[in-house]
Amino acid sequence: IPDGLGTYGSRSLQLGGAAVHQTAEKLVELARSVAASALEAAEADVVLDKDRGAFHVAGTPARAVSWGELATRRKTDGGLAVAERFTSGGATFPFGAHIAVVEVDTDTGKVTHLRHFACDDAGTVLNPLLLEGQIHGGIAQGSAQALLEEFVYDDDGNPKTGNLAEYAFISAVEAPRIELVPMATPTPRNPLGAKGVGESGTIGSTPAVQSAVVDALAHLGVRHIDMPTTPERVWRAMHRQD
Repeated sequence: IPDGLGTYGSRSLQLGGAAVHQTAEKLVELARSVAASALEAAEADVVLDKDRGAFHVAGTPARAVSWGELATRRKTDGGLAVAERFTSGGATFPFGAHIAVVEVDTDTGKVTHLRHFACDDAGTVLNPLLLEGQIHGGIAQGSAQALLEEFVYDDDGNPKTGNLAEYAFISAVEAPRIELVPMATPTPRNPLGAKGVGESGTIGSTPAVQSAVVDALAHLGVRHIDMPTTPERVWRAMHRQD
């Protein structure tokens, strides 16, 4: 790669996928021209049957040529090989909204993340299952950041949470019930219409959970609690108002 903007998240499908898409379209056009010659037909009349993996004249599918046959025909002429470069027309900005529902035990300060609603617009979705998994994982991570995870040092600067036995992280037990609200607004910045969704779950969930905790205690005069909102911090925030 002679040049680039660097390594950034949430752009694999937008850039790599778009490049593959454009290259595939160019390959189909090359194959169509070879098929037209083989079928003795006008190139505009030749169509690709994606299910069969073969080209034929529109309306006469019985006589067709496969990808393998076309590659053989091009064997002495460079084969069926094309190259294409995709240059993005600008950044694509996904958007959305997250709502967290929490329960706070005012006796102990314990916070339970009960439900989480997420509406994330990732543009054109190619694999819904992967999209859901990405957002579910991001929400769990964001919830953990708001409620559990913290790197602690002693007075001498030594880490006290240097392993998984001491560092609090989320499990399926603490994860909330997640409900996703589908939304898709294709972007014009790439031929797929896809946007990034890599960080959406985390970006939306952390402030939503943190704000929900503070909102639950607003009637007690609580306006702020440092993250993570551990039981001790929540309890101290409540009694600081006394």
